[in-house]
This record gives sequence, structure tokens and C-alpha cells, in this order.
Amino acid sequence: MSLVINNNLMAVNVTRNLNSSYGKLATSTRRLSSGLRVGTAADDAAGLAMRELMRADIKTLAQGLRNANDGISMIQTADGALGVIDAKLIRMKELAEQAATGTYTDAQRLMINQEYQLMAKEITRMAMDTDFNSRKLLAGTGQEINVEESVAQNDAARTAEATMVDEDGNTQSWSSDGPNDEAIVTSSATDTPLGAIDANGVQTITKSNAGDTLTYTSRSGIAAVENTVTTVAGGGTMDLKTGELTGVGVTASAVAAVTYAGTKVTIETRAPGGNWTDITDAATAAAQTTTATHEVRITAELANGSIVRDTFSNNDNQFTITPTVAGTANSYTIRTTADSGTAIQINSEFAASKTFEQTTKTGVKVVNDAVSFLEDNSKTYLPAKAGFTHDAKTGEIKKAQSVESSASSSYGSMKTPVQDIIIEAYNETTHTWDKLSLGDTTGATLDIPDTVKKFRITAEYGDYNKVRDTFSNNTGGKFTVTKTQYGMDLGMTDTDAGTPGIQAQNSTTQLNVKSEDLVVVNVHFGTGSQKVDSYDTYINMASAKSLGVGEEAGDHIKTQKMAKKALDNLNIAITRKDEIRAEIGSTQNRLAATVENVSIQKENLQASESRISDVDVATEMTQFNKVQIMTNAAVSMLAQANSLPKAAQKLIDGR
Repeated sequence: MSLVINNNLMAVNVTRNLNSSYGKLATSTRRLSSGLRVGTAADDAAGLAMRELMRADIKTLAQGLRNANDGISMIQTADGALGVIDAKLIRMKELAEQAATGTYTDAQRLMINQEYQLMAKEITRMAMDTDFNSRKLLAGTGQEINVEESVAQNDAARTAEATMVDEDGNTQSWSSDGPNDEAIVTSSATDTPLGAIDANGVQTITKSNAGDTLTYTSRSGIAAVENTVTTVAGGGTMDLKTGELTGVGVTASAVAAVTYAGTKVTIETRAPGGNWTDITDAATAAAQTTTATHEVRITAELANGSIVRDTFSNNDNQFTITPTVAGTANSYTIRTTADSGTAIQINSEFAASKTFEQTTKTGVKVVNDAVSFLEDNSKTYLPAKAGFTHDAKTGEIKKAQSVESSASSSYGSMKTPVQDIIIEAYNETTHTWDKLSLGDTTGATLDIPDTVKKFRITAEYGDYNKVRDTFSNNTGGKFTVTKTQYGMDLGMTDTDAGTPGIQAQNSTTQLNVKSEDLVVVNVHFGTGSQKVDSYDTYINMASAKSLGVGEEAGDHIKTQKMAKKALDNLNIAITRKDEIRAEIGSTQNRLAATVENVSIQKENLQASESRISDVDVATEMTQFNKVQIMTNAAVSMLAQANSLPKAAQKLIDGR
């Protein structure tokens, strides 16, 4: 390299190296003093972006932990109130037990009832006043919602009935004696040929003249057999269960023309020992049907709701069946074409029928038409009982041959409009709830087909206050949801809406409706969307009325009978309260697991952020010492490089 004056290239090179080392020294100093490996975007652009996202998630998760712990505190608040409500219910049951015994007078029960009702009012007060951060936890939607109740429809046109309330105060046995209490036997004789009836329902025929007519009217009250008898000196009998004659000669037996009419009539025939064959359609289509079989039975669902069935047998001639109007069903006349040479017997069966209406606590109206099993009169000549049991509290009907059900409800009004609607059908294949869509336009409809056995409707009235009704055990029933101005209506779909008089297609099994008046608190604990990183806490309404106790629920202990009923009501109330506590208790445990999981997630995310962001002091100190030495060396070399032009000066000075 030449010795020059204008350009000291060694000094320039050393200066560049010094600046580089000094910059690195500054970076190491900044990292060591701040503790951060990434202080600016220039340090690690990708790392900085990742770190900032992680820092945001870490801060969010920290708040999520606080949210989850707040959720636990909220649940503990509700559970504490429910614990006190539990104590009040236990005290109420103690009072009901006291009033249920016969050693107290009704006047004394009135005094016991005062404390009983005050306990109920205190339950309601706690439900209405228990809050967490201004959120009412046990008050439900705050709407006026009916308590669950089930009452028998008072329909005078139904069959005669006897009502018995069991000791639990709620289970009612509905029964019917059929259209007639007993068979009727009359005689055309001018004297009195009908004698005593023994314990088995066998009536003695003391005497009769040849040609006299003994008429047996079946217990269905519809058909009558006219038997023309020979002379009887005494000892003849008639079985009042079937009209069978013993020891009495019959020259002729006939069924006078009689009409079976009702909402449905079924005609069947069979040969002795054979199977029954339904000939209703053939009898309807024909102007007249003549049957040569020995047994014919007609089942009629009468207009009053009862069902009767008469079976005619031992006919050695023929029956003629004629529709009242050819080609039209449900009304037929039956008669014998000619007298039979043997006595015709009639076996009558009947079933009780009753309509019940149940209103759930959220206002769903359920109508159940129950029909008992057909009871055979031939078992006894005394009035037989055909019936079933009905729980007046839950609406459950047992021992019924069939129950036809329908349900209807309205959600939302001008005063309390529905803010959100969720309709879901249960998928029995995937065991999940599938959301169904209802349009936003008033008048829009959604048909829920009869293949859906279980569905639920959730209506939100604002601020996560919801009513949810779950309908199950639907068989053959078609529902329609209609969008209204302020919410929606639920009803049954007509099988043929264009045909006048066609009734709604009901479920052929009893509908079960579970109603919930809910406060729903959504606890968000993660960094993602509501669906992923949050879940709802459901707290059911816990007022005395919603639990089914107290004056507002029609519950009191003023009498011994009502005190016994109150004991059952309180069992149901305690169960409902326990269901609420079980729901929130399981949610609290879930939140505790969530807190642990989010804490681990936050810890791991923070460790990951540290690996990106924090400086490794050992490594950085090594780098610091290195660049510090290089900086010092560069300074020394710069001093040497700056002295080189003096050599050139000496050459100039040496002339």
C-alpha cells in the first residue's frame, strides 16, 4: 500500500470496524440493561410480531382467569342462597308433616299455615334479591310465568266418572261405569217371572208362558236381544253378564235393528276360534253387508268420548250391517236377518275417556286425551271400573291404553318482546341438537315434522334471560312455529288445512314438556370466539311459585288433606331445587377445571414468549465482552492509523 496523505485508508477501515463494534456494543448494552433480546423490530421482525400476539393473549388469558374465578364466585353466591332456600323448604316440610297428623284441629292448622306461607314468601324474596354484580341469579326472566299445574277439563259430556285422590294428594284415579251400570232384563209376561239375583249375577226365571219374550239389554246400553221362550215352571236362569239362558227353551232369538254411531266405528267378524277380520271398509262401501259368521263385534267411539264394544255370538242365522248413509263411515245399523234357533249372547266392553289440560310454568298448554283399556263386563255383573291414573302435579298419565296429546304456546308480547329465538331438533343418530331456521319476517313459518320425537325452543327476553321448553315423546304429531311481531307462536299443524273441520294432527303418545325459566350467564375465559372459549351457566328460577309451593302455587296446609298434598309438593320442590344446585355445582367444577387449564395455557404461552423476547444473559455477556475488546482494539488501531501520515511528513521534512 502506498504512503499517501490525502486518503488514510487504514484509518477509514479501522473507523468502519470501530463503528460496527461500537454498534454491537450498544446493542448488547441495551439488551443487558433491558433484559430483552427483541427490543425493536430490527432485532427480530418475525419474533417481534409473534411476541406481541403472545403478549396480547397472555394479558387476555389473565383476564379470562379473573372472569372464570368471578364465575365461580357468582355460582357460590347462587348456591349459598339455594342452601338457605333448602333450609326453608325443610322447615316447610316439617310444618306440613305437623299439620298432616290428625291430632290438630283445622283452627290450629291455620296458625301453622301462617309460618308455612311466610317461609314460602321468604324463599321468593331470596330468589328475587340474590344478585351478583347487579345480576339477579335466581329470579328467572322476571316475567309473569305460571307455575306447573295440571287440571282435569270439566267436560260434562264425558263419561260418568269417579275421582279418587291418593294419599300423596296428587294422583287421581279416573274411572267409568260405562254407559249403563248394569244389564237390563225385561219380560213381556203379565205376571212377574224374574226372581232373585245371586252373587255371581245369575237371575232366576221363576216361570214363563210359551211365546213370552225375555229381552236382555247389554251393558253398553245399545243392543238388545229378544228371546222367545217356552214354558218354564221354575228353575231357569239368565246370566246378567252376557244374557246367556240356562234351563229355558228358546224358540227364537233376534237382535232388533240398532244403530252404532260415533267418531269412529269398527266392525269385525270371525268364525268360532278364528281371528278377527276387520270388514269396516267393505261394510261402508256396500249398501248392505250380510255376514254368515257366528261372531260379530262392533267397537264405537261415542261422541261423549267413551268407547263401547259389543260382541254378538251363538247366532245360527245371519247378521245384516247397513251404513246409515251408503259410502259414509262411523254410523251403522246391525240386526239379524231372521230369528236364530238358539239364544244370542252379547258381551259388552267399554273404556273410560277423559281430557286433561296441563299448563307448564313457562305457559305451554298441553292437552291430553286419555283412553283406558277396554274392560270386559263378563268378569262381573256388578259395575266394572275402566280407568287410569293421572298425576295432577306433573300431568303424567298411567295405565291408559292410548293418550293423544297436543301442545301450544306463545312467546313474546308487546310488553316483553323476544330478543332472540333458537329452535333445535334432537338428532337421534348423532345425539346432537340441530338448529332449525325460522325466518325474520312476521308470518314466516317453520314446520317440525312428525319424525322429530324431541325438540326445544329457547326464547331470550334480553340480557341472557331465557325461557326454554323441551318437548319429547312426540309420535305422529306435526308442529308449526310461526313468527309473530313480538316473538313466535307454537301450535299443531292441520293434516289438511284446506279442508273444513279437519282437526290438528296430534301426537299419538303423551307429550312431555320440560320448562325452564333461566338466568344464563356466559363466562368467557379464553382468547378465541364465544363458541370456543366460553360457555353458559344456566340457573333456573327458584321462587316459591316456580318450585310449586306457597299460596301463589295454590299450596297450603289449612286442612289435613292439603297438608298431605303439601308433603308431595315439597318433595317435588326439593327435587327441583336440587336440580338447580346440581346444574350450577357441576358448572362450578367445570369452571375450576377451566381455571387450572387456562393457568397452564397462560404459563406455557408466557414461557414461549420469554424464549422469543428475553435475553440470554450468559450468551449476551460473552458477546458484550467480545465486542468490548474489539471496540478497544479498534480505538487503539485507529490511533495508530491516524499516526501514519506523520511518516509521510518526516519524508517531506528530510529534504
